[in-house]
Parts: sequence; C-alpha cells; structure tokens
Amino acid sequence: MGNSKDRRRFSLKTKQQNPWEPRWLPASLRDSLNNKHHSRDFNFARSDYLRSRILFVATTFFLLAPLWILVDYLLLPAEMLSNLVISRLILMGFLAIIILSARRNQHQLNKIYNALTALLLLPALFYFALVLFYSDQMDSLVGYNFIPLLIIAFLSVFPLTIIESLSIGVVIIVIQLLALLNLNELTTPDGWQTLFLLIVVLAISLWANHSQVSTLLRLYRQASMDSLTGLLNRGVLLEQLNQLCKSRDEKLAEHELPAPISLLMFDLDKFKRINDTYGHSVGDQVLQVFAQILHEELRNNDLIARYGGEEFVAVLPSTSKVDARQIAERVRLECEKSTVIAHDGETVNFTTSIGITEIRLDESIDTALHRVDTRLYLAKNLGRNRYVDYDSATEQEETYHYFR
Repeated sequence: MGNSKDRRRFSLKTKQQNPWEPRWLPASLRDSLNNKHHSRDFNFARSDYLRSRILFVATTFFLLAPLWILVDYLLLPAEMLSNLVISRLILMGFLAIIILSARRNQHQLNKIYNALTALLLLPALFYFALVLFYSDQMDSLVGYNFIPLLIIAFLSVFPLTIIESLSIGVVIIVIQLLALLNLNELTTPDGWQTLFLLIVVLAISLWANHSQVSTLLRLYRQASMDSLTGLLNRGVLLEQLNQLCKSRDEKLAEHELPAPISLLMFDLDKFKRINDTYGHSVGDQVLQVFAQILHEELRNNDLIARYGGEEFVAVLPSTSKVDARQIAERVRLECEKSTVIAHDGETVNFTTSIGITEIRLDESIDTALHRVDTRLYLAKNLGRNRYVDYDSATEQEETYHYFR
C-alpha cells in the first residue's frame, strides 16, 4: 500500500477548507466577490435568476417606451420631438434584441451577463447622446437627468457578484462624468453632488448584490449539497448532467462538434469494514477526506457528487476518456497515500475503485451511467484499488492493474 512516510494523515478534527473560496478574503465576501470560484451548477442556477429578471426589466422598458413618447410629446419643444421619437424607436429595437438573446441563451452565464450589460448601458448611452446634441436644452428634458441614477439603482435588482456590478457601475459613473464635463458642470457643487449621489447609490447596490448572491449560495448549498462531504447531491448532479447533454445536442443540431463529456464513478473499497471496525465517525471522516481529495484533484468546473453511501460520481466536461484516466489515476494514488487517524490513534488506510466512460453522442444519460457503474464493479471484482475503462474481460489489457 506504499511507503508509510509518504502517507497524508488527516486528523478527525481537521477542518476542511472550501476549495472554491479565496482564503485571503473575509468569509462574508468570499462568495460574492466574483464567480471564478463558483461551481458550474451554481452558475447555471444564477443565470436563471439573472435571465428571468432581465426579461422582466427589458420587457417593462420596451412596453413603457411608447408611453414615454407621449410624455415627450406633451412636454418637449416640437423641434426636439422627432429626433427623440426616432431615438426611442431605435432603443426599442435594441431592447427587442436583448429580450430575444436572453430567451435563447438559457444557462449561459456569460451571454446572460452580456445581455444585462447591454440592457443597462443602452439607456446610459441614450442619455449621453442627449447631452451631446441638446446640452443647451437639458433643463427642458424632464426626467432624463435621472437616467444614470436609476440605472445604478437597478443594479440592486440583479444577483450580480461585486465585480460584475462594480464594472457596470463604474462605466455609468464615467458616462455621467463625461456628461457633466460636456455640460461644464463637473466642477460645480451640483456636479459634485450628482457624482457623490451616484457613488452612494452604487455602494448600496453593491451591498444588495452581496446579500443576494450570499443568500442564493447559502440556500443553494442547503438544497443541493451533501451535508457531510460538501459535494453535490445525486439529484442536482443528474440535473446538471442533463443540461450539459442538452447543450451538446444543441451543438450537434447546429452541425458543430461538441466537446467530450466523461464520467468517473468511485466506490470506497471495504468501506463497511471501516465502519464496523472503527465506528461511523471514522467512516464519516474517510468520506470527508475522500471528498477533499476529489476537490483537490478535479477542476472547478467539474461536477462532483456523493451518489449514495460510499459511491461518488464526477462529471468531466470537455474531457476525453484518455484524460479521464489520468485524473482517475491521480485520485487513486492520493487515496492510496492517505490515512485517517482514529480515536485511539490507529491509522486507517483506504483505497478506491473507479469506473470510467465517455458519454457517446447517440446514447441516453442512463445508458452511460449504467456502463460506468458496470465498469466500477468490474474494477472491484478484479481486486479493487484500480480503474477500469472497458466492458469485457477480453479487453482487460487496455487498463492498468495494481496488485499489492
């Protein structure tokens, strides 16, 4: 089982670090600063929240635009009205494009965020154009001076990370600063008051964003995570795997070659014996240490779940079976080197058996899961502490064997 000096020892009192949280930040900000350390499945969920609110806000703006034309007609000079009507119609056209984009790009966080950025920057650019062309008549443009402030206030509606929200907010403030410069009001008390108010409202919006993302993550983890290991539960894994396969099928329909998706299924060898010999608290620690190894050896965008009992599944997007073998071997070796310290100070060793497959383009998820499960139990029947990526004994030479 390897040199004891090379073993990694894990105390029962060891507190696991959350691998997707930057350790140098206060705990209250780790979840909401950016999405770099968010799991793929949470990004899917957050994109749904963003998408629904983008659709609501964009549709509301689209429907209110004709009504605002009526207000312009009643309040503005005739020489300004025609240009503003044309500008509003153009704005409505862009809003329609944003609505269509948000409806089409479900679960694609980057595209949803781009749609949100366009939704908020369009009114700001519309306001800046008014300042450029009607700087001497801004007093007659009732309500238009509040556009930058309203946009920054709208940031608080969306579950954005602090970096995402701050990026949009800074652009809006720069647009307002340029507008004040064009109006020769930048150095006036009114100008400074306007900028100060924008900064204050942006700070409030950032706090609202932080609260939303933190709350969403907390609720999401309660609903989707295994409480013992901190990994996904089986239901969420299957849901996200189904979404990945749908995205793959959409690419196929568009005659694009999709990236491969591989599956790893793990089972801790002789886990019942560990529970019976050392107690369930030690068995729980073995499960936690194994989950920690999976987090360390796999990527942030891989989906890792406790599938049931001592079984775990990892979904590896954009990973071929050849690459999946290397990952499986790293996990296997780390388990072989790891030990847990029982209550009486005795060291507890553990190993894992692994099934590997790549999801084929013409098969269902259930078929792929059945195949990887079959390969896992073939690995156990062949002596445990190994991976298997073939289906029949006649192909046995295609895998590595580890006899100790």
